[in-house]
Amino acid sequence: MKSVLKILSTKTLSKTQKSRIIELGHAYTERNFIKTKTVPFSYEENNSTLLFSSQNAVKSVYSKPGINTILKDKKCYCVGEKTKNLLLEKGLKVTHFEENSSDLAYFITKKAKNERFLFFCGNERRPELETILKKEKIEIEATEVYQTILKPKKMGFFNVILFYSPSGVKSFLKHNSLDQSLCVCIGETTASSILIPKENILIAPKPTIEHMIYTIKKQLHTHD
Repeated sequence: MKSVLKILSTKTLSKTQKSRIIELGHAYTERNFIKTKTVPFSYEENNSTLLFSSQNAVKSVYSKPGINTILKDKKCYCVGEKTKNLLLEKGLKVTHFEENSSDLAYFITKKAKNERFLFFCGNERRPELETILKKEKIEIEATEVYQTILKPKKMGFFNVILFYSPSGVKSFLKHNSLDQSLCVCIGETTASSILIPKENILIAPKPTIEHMIYTIKKQLHTHD
């Protein structure tokens, strides 16, 4: 008889995603370790190319009344394929996207060095994008449109823990440790914020929750 493992998701998943984990036959728990809050911001029409850090940035920007008309057909770059798809739904022209901010910054330094940028982001954003562009003397203005609020809680031991952002890792570690846990991360940026042996960290082949679940399933099958 196989042993039952304890799996924790550090954010609440959809009903379908949750079912796919429960089907693996282990004990599943989920809890939101962060929450986001839209904050007021001002926007003045200019010739800047728009940068979006995440889906949260897109949702926060488009919660502003009348912004659809103002930004319609604006050129933009973004981090993440799901962010790109959300922007396309809003009617923006997504010229390019990368799966993390560092790769996007390096693309801009090579292909868009003469552009100026308005960066819609959160307060807990990674510094790479702004740091790299400023080093190359590329104009970038950051506009915070949402706040990430940590919701730490002591949880006890879990064999497998799913992490979706560096902020989620930070919140979890306030009252918990990762001793002997296997961490499954949505991407390289999240994984780099976990300071444990690399053999205890798995990164999804693509930065989606579905690929994280696939990674767990593959790992558990390997060790059956």
